[in-house]
Amino acid sequence: MSGMTHEERLLAFRYLYPAARWPEDIALSDDGTGSRVTHWGLPGEQPTEAQLVTALPAARVRDAARRDLRECQLMLDERYRLFTRARATGNVADALDVQAEIRELLTYMEELRNAPDPA
Repeated sequence: MSGMTHEERLLAFRYLYPAARWPEDIALSDDGTGSRVTHWGLPGEQPTEAQLVTALPAARVRDAARRDLRECQLMLDERYRLFTRARATGNVADALDVQAEIRELLTYMEELRNAPDPA
C-alpha cells in the first residue's frame, strides 16, 4: 500500500471511473489495516497502486471544483430568494444589486464547469 487513506483511494477511483456504479461496479472497504478493493466488476484490470497515486492530484482538483460549484449553488439559491423578496416588496435598488450578484455567480459557475480537465 502507498499509504493512501481510504478517502484518497475512493477519490482516485471516482476520478478514474466516473461512470462506475457503487457498489455494483467497485466496492472498497477499510477494516483498519488499510483500504482495499472488495469487489471489482468493471472490464479490465484494476488500476495499480501507482495509477491511483498518479490520479490523486487531478482527482483533488476536480473534487475541489465540485465543492466550489455546490457552494456557489447554495449561494445562488439564497440570492434568488433575496431577489424575489426584494422585487415582491418593491425594493428595486436591492433587487438590482442582488441581480448583479446573481450574474457574477453564474459567470463564475460557468468558468468552473468549463475549466479544462486537470488530467
